[in-house]
Amino acid sequence: MGTNRRYGSDLTDKAINAVLVRPKPLSLTEDEKKSTGEAVQQPPAEKAPQVLAWVRYPEWTVQVAGRVVAYNDRMVLVEWETQGGGTHQAWVWRSAVTIPKPGRPGK
Repeated sequence: MGTNRRYGSDLTDKAINAVLVRPKPLSLTEDEKKSTGEAVQQPPAEKAPQVLAWVRYPEWTVQVAGRVVAYNDRMVLVEWETQGGGTHQAWVWRSAVTIPKPGRPGK
């Protein structure tokens, strides 16, 4: 069997399973998002505010440093980079988001 030029040679069952079970953040449910009844706005990409947000994962809650992708008065879609080089997004309640204090850009 040859190597895969696009994805490399690590397409073993073990590697595939590692990706499939990697934790993903828990976002607000569709019912929760609909309950706000408010229109969602998007900041210009070049002016997307940098924020700290508490995000839920299946087994823990962490504070991430990310940027605002969309928002309304009650919820915020936050995007952040993961340690492995990817990005995650999750809708969180507005109260879970803060703007970092000057001199402290993030964690």
